[in-house]
Amino acid sequence: MDAQTKNQSRSVSRRAAVLAATLCLALTGCMMPLGEKNPRDSQSSSKPAAELLQRMMELTEETVQLHGGRWVHGDPEETVWDANDPSALQGIPCSGPGKTYRYDNMIFGPAVDDPAAAVDKYVSHFEQQGFVETNRYNADVPADIGSGYYIMLTLADKEGNILFYQAGNHLSTVSVEGPCTDDPAMKIRPSREP
Repeated sequence: MDAQTKNQSRSVSRRAAVLAATLCLALTGCMMPLGEKNPRDSQSSSKPAAELLQRMMELTEETVQLHGGRWVHGDPEETVWDANDPSALQGIPCSGPGKTYRYDNMIFGPAVDDPAAAVDKYVSHFEQQGFVETNRYNADVPADIGSGYYIMLTLADKEGNILFYQAGNHLSTVSVEGPCTDDPAMKIRPSREP
């Protein structure tokens, strides 16, 4: 593949990734209208940041293993997902009362031939861990990006972890959002594990 073709391919992939992320976040309820409080933010805990980070990394890695293929961060370099490297993460302020923070991670993965089968497998796997499906949406891939469709869904557990999974025959994504905590360590960027 020559350099121009490779750059065009990356450009289409990035546009598709941004579209996928926007659709996933907007249609699953992750994005709240400006000025509205996210009801999940009021479910704060005093759990240690390290415990919440470990759970978020585990949930992300489970998705990667279950779905298969190469998963990358949304940066221009397309840094490959590494379950032992949380250094790209930092606590995000919650909008509830008090000074609380949560971890949030989004990565992009390969397309699947059958999004419905991928979603069924995903839901079945995480329901066994106590997650409950709270939302599902189907969307066609815009014609200028390619052909196919996506299925986006949201799963949540009683601990406050939320999975936003999208399986599509153009690309796939997962965003894992952890519960809020008042642990001050959440303000410190995690480092890579040895």
